[in-house]
Amino acid sequence: MALVPATITVNFTSNYTGNHRVCYRLGGVGPYDCTTIVACLGGGTPCSTTINVIVDDEACDDYVYDGYVQAVCEDESSLTGRVAWTATYTPANACISILFTAGGGGSAPGFDLGADVSCGGTGVVVPSVATGTEFTLCFPAGTTFPAPPEYTRVDGATNCCDCEQVTFSCPGGALGGTYFYQSCTTKEFMSGTMNGGDPDVIVCVLLGSAGVQNASGITTAIGVCPP
Repeated sequence: MALVPATITVNFTSNYTGNHRVCYRLGGVGPYDCTTIVACLGGGTPCSTTINVIVDDEACDDYVYDGYVQAVCEDESSLTGRVAWTATYTPANACISILFTAGGGGSAPGFDLGADVSCGGTGVVVPSVATGTEFTLCFPAGTTFPAPPEYTRVDGATNCCDCEQVTFSCPGGALGGTYFYQSCTTKEFMSGTMNGGDPDVIVCVLLGSAGVQNASGITTAIGVCPP
């Protein structure tokens, strides 16, 4: 998640001399924010104002704002004299995905990619995983980092927006250990531990990002995230 400031500039023609309310909302639902007031000359002259908003520049969906301009001489609840407008902000989603494949002997060593390298802004510490394990993590574009030579890396494996549900299970008698994934909603790198017989952990993750520690006995089952 990368919250950044953005602005919406609303240009319109004013026929009324005096204050105008410029109302807006996100997603076409809920009440309008009508706290923005701008004074206009009227008589068919141009008028303009700027609305400040905060957006997530790593989001996968567009931000669609709708609103209207109305002279303040009309009651705020009145539909009279409203001039509608819409504005769309498309996030840059400046994340790249990297597919890691573990090689080596029976397992590949764990590694630390350092602080603030994931698209969620958290450190990534990958435990030792079994040879042949594949997992995909998303990073800000231009990120460079070390990784043990046992791993191969391929860029662009996913679009950093598709998600899947993963159920981590650790049956009774299993050794237990660490599981990890990248959150679908925040894109943060997450990890936890399980012991044999612990309750299942069910999470919605970025596609292909889930993994488990070598010889832990933890298993994964893939499903569809709830709508």
